[in-house]
Amino acid sequence: MTHRNLTVRGKTDGFGCQYNAILSGMAFCEKHANYQYIHTPFSSVSHGYTSKEDTAKLNKFIGIPDGRNGQTIHAPYKYVNKVFQNPQFYYDQKFRNLARYYYWQGKESVETDIVIHIRRGDMDKGYGRRFKKPTRYQSNSFYNELIPNIAAQYPDDFTIIIHSEGEFSEFEDIQQGWPRNVLDRTIWKLGKSFISDCKFNLITAFHDMVCAKVLVQSKSGLSYTAGLLNENFVHYMRGNKSTGQKIPLEDWILI
Repeated sequence: MTHRNLTVRGKTDGFGCQYNAILSGMAFCEKHANYQYIHTPFSSVSHGYTSKEDTAKLNKFIGIPDGRNGQTIHAPYKYVNKVFQNPQFYYDQKFRNLARYYYWQGKESVETDIVIHIRRGDMDKGYGRRFKKPTRYQSNSFYNELIPNIAAQYPDDFTIIIHSEGEFSEFEDIQQGWPRNVLDRTIWKLGKSFISDCKFNLITAFHDMVCAKVLVQSKSGLSYTAGLLNENFVHYMRGNKSTGQKIPLEDWILI
């Protein structure tokens, strides 16, 4: 049988969306025997990872080897929409285990209980509000109610790690009125918008989300893709209209 070599390339948006696009190409080829996936590494990643050095870190991070040497590409895609329209079929456990195999090369698991992603970096100021209705933005008041509700569903000794970007003063009112038991076990890990070398950067946030016993996604490709690799409880945020993130997996818990 003659194979058609398929690759995913040409996207320049954030890490989560580009990683999900790569997984869509891999998953399509896993289901279609006449296609073979040829991996093209990231060339540039938005939100602080545009340099060659930072992009190289992300290519190493996902663990998928460059497969282009000597290969002819017959089918280049930015993403495979058939996968995004039917993720339950394509992102089955067999494929997710394959993606995990690559991801876990050279990594160790970290102990994280509840991990919550609050999307903020590209939602601030004018950047994330170039549309009239920034539907991916969720307010502090939303999280003020959500986080204690999530915490109440799991053991009361579970730590709560919140990953976002910005200064704590921007999030302080989220904790207003929380019971002491929730306050005392909440840990804030805040990165700096568009800066890759801060303590709590994209890589540390993503790995915490993958390892979490409970992952609470935001409306973002970053936490959606982390959910594909996570093997535990994943809470999916309804109302995400972005390509590749519209449809949750059947085992995810809808918020």
